[in-house]
Amino acid sequence: KGLLEFKNVTFSYPQEDITLNKFNLKIEPNKKIAIVGKSGSGKSTLFNLITRIFDPNEGKILLDNFDIKDLNEESLRQNISIIRQEPFIFNRSIIDNFKLINKSITLEEIRKYAKMAYLDDYIMSLPNNYNTILGEGGVNLSGGQKQRLSIARTLAKKSKIILFDEATSALDNESQEFIKKAINELVKDHTVVIIAHRLSTIIDADIIHVVDKGKIVASGKHKELLKTSKIYKNLYEQESLNS
Repeated sequence: KGLLEFKNVTFSYPQEDITLNKFNLKIEPNKKIAIVGKSGSGKSTLFNLITRIFDPNEGKILLDNFDIKDLNEESLRQNISIIRQEPFIFNRSIIDNFKLINKSITLEEIRKYAKMAYLDDYIMSLPNNYNTILGEGGVNLSGGQKQRLSIARTLAKKSKIILFDEATSALDNESQEFIKKAINELVKDHTVVIIAHRLSTIIDADIIHVVDKGKIVASGKHKELLKTSKIYKNLYEQESLNS
């Protein structure tokens, strides 16, 4: 189902102060969930724990009510995808970039996922369409196109949980709008969690959780948090000033 739950999770990196302190959070599927907070508040640590790059010092992380420590890493990671600010793209054709995720995928399926990620029109405008060779790291794609390719590959992987780690922070407004549309497609049958640096990308989220000093200090929708959370209001005002 993709139900994620942190129960009294405490965590610190080696030789560092506590990052998460008795942290509790329930993330339900088919909703756009955003996590925001100042730098160093523990946002990215959540993703490191969900994917078991690290394990909590105390407490549990549950996936569909199973402790993720009881799942093998391959099974866990097959059901989770992370889309980062700089997704890794292989120096192969667009088709091959999908076949590395799913060997048996057909061109018809690839196009279906690319359409859902608002990328098919661009690929079909290229001289070699889906046989176009992408440079190392996708150098011949814009930032927004790399993100959309990463989203389309995630759809091909069919993972239930999709984590966005600051994925839109470096994009222009037009690319950001495409990504927002693609995310809205994903929400229909995935668990979508977004760590956001740019609040403009998540103001339409179903629930926004504000993290500070390793704990959730406020939760709600954008307009509600502007009234009830000083930290959220400050982050939003700071972004507005910068833009």
